[in-house]
Amino acid sequence: MDKLVDYLCIIQARTNSSRLPAKIMLDLAGRTLLERVYETVSKSTKIDQIIIATSSESSDDIVEEKLKNLDIKCFRGDLNNVLKRFFDATLRYQARNIIRITADNPLMDYAVIDELIMHYEASGSEYSTFSNAVYGLSAEVFAYDALKLAFVNARNEYDKEHVTPYIKDNCKVSIINISEQYQREEISVTVDTLDDYIKMQKFYLFCKKNNLLHNIDNYINLFDNQVI
Repeated sequence: MDKLVDYLCIIQARTNSSRLPAKIMLDLAGRTLLERVYETVSKSTKIDQIIIATSSESSDDIVEEKLKNLDIKCFRGDLNNVLKRFFDATLRYQARNIIRITADNPLMDYAVIDELIMHYEASGSEYSTFSNAVYGLSAEVFAYDALKLAFVNARNEYDKEHVTPYIKDNCKVSIINISEQYQREEISVTVDTLDDYIKMQKFYLFCKKNNLLHNIDNYINLFDNQVI
């Protein structure tokens, strides 16, 4: 039997987004949105393995092909029952704990993820996430046993689509206030609409032109100074 993975990060991705189709393949200063998400998550010191979990629909063949060219692991599963997709991926990679990230948050910071994992470990909980955070600076970490409980017992479509609601309602949960500098709920860094994408592309191009790191700290600084 292969060694169990302590922390498996699953980046949830699909191309059939209703508001901005194929957004994960859009360019952000030379790389796709999906690559940008993977790029920052891969800097985590606590995550042992990262996979992209997309659907088995033909519309997501382009995702698998892109990831194959980048030598990034891709798992394919149910389009609408994302809970099943996560559970099947967790079984495939034999993980004890799972970090859930969505592929529309390019400024998800690796240090923030590591902080969350450390809180999760110290709390002895089955599920942890942040509160009061910049919208789009979000991650969830939960135990395999909690995911299995949800997979076996969740009945409604909402729980199946959003993965963690059943866990939050039925398992030991610990919520952490994110670091003070990121307690900015008036700021959104998710890419959900065309306007969101234009704003994020502007930020990435500004950083490239001015030799700045495209991270959440610089985004907040430029936001506060009304540059973006």
